[in-house]
Amino acid sequence: MSFCARLLLILLALSAGAAQAAADDELLKTQPFPDTPSPARPRQELPPAVKKKSPPVAPSPDAAASQKGEPGMMGLPWPKTPEETAKTLDNLYAFLAAEGDHRQGGEIGAAIERLWRLEGGDTVNLLIDRGEIFSSRNENEKALPFLDAAVELAPEYAEAWSHRAYVEYRLNNYPAALGDLRRALAIEPNHFRALDGMAKILVLMGEKKAALEVYNQLLKVHPNIEGAETARDKLKKEIEGQGI
Repeated sequence: MSFCARLLLILLALSAGAAQAAADDELLKTQPFPDTPSPARPRQELPPAVKKKSPPVAPSPDAAASQKGEPGMMGLPWPKTPEETAKTLDNLYAFLAAEGDHRQGGEIGAAIERLWRLEGGDTVNLLIDRGEIFSSRNENEKALPFLDAAVELAPEYAEAWSHRAYVEYRLNNYPAALGDLRRALAIEPNHFRALDGMAKILVLMGEKKAALEVYNQLLKVHPNIEGAETARDKLKKEIEGQGI
């Protein structure tokens, strides 16, 4: 079956399930990679945005402490154009890398994940969301065609590759998942979800030294990401114990 035909069938399925999907969408968000493939849990939706009053500021600890507004945005306004999105992401990556507070780091990371979604477009993001619904039900074989269509429609969208890698990971197809994560990171080197997934897959494949390098890179990007520092330190001890 041609890609166009497959895409038409997928879009018809999306239309048929639109009413139920509207409720399901509130539960969807970028999924972290679990340590081992297991049924995914929907992540909680972020609090609603409040009106922003502060102008854009350059990242600095003093400025961060004094800013108020939408959680994780560090006083920066929500971007309205692709150029503003890129600039805002650069600022938030700088905040994220320098943040010493675990909770604040998590809020910045969550804001970045929402900004990633702006780069995809409604159709591609809808395909990703439908794939996540199936994946959350542990129906990963049904999820995969939606993610296949997403990467074919938007090959320059890191989120499409990262989400497909997540489904492939849960299907225990580690080589395919690694390939997709590399594509995501080639587009967005600061994609901490892709780095997290790559490190975990490399551990499962026995590539401990390579996994350690990825964990070190991940912690440079997102020092407060859940579980990464503990996993890195444990892996480092294992490698040192082997004399590598």
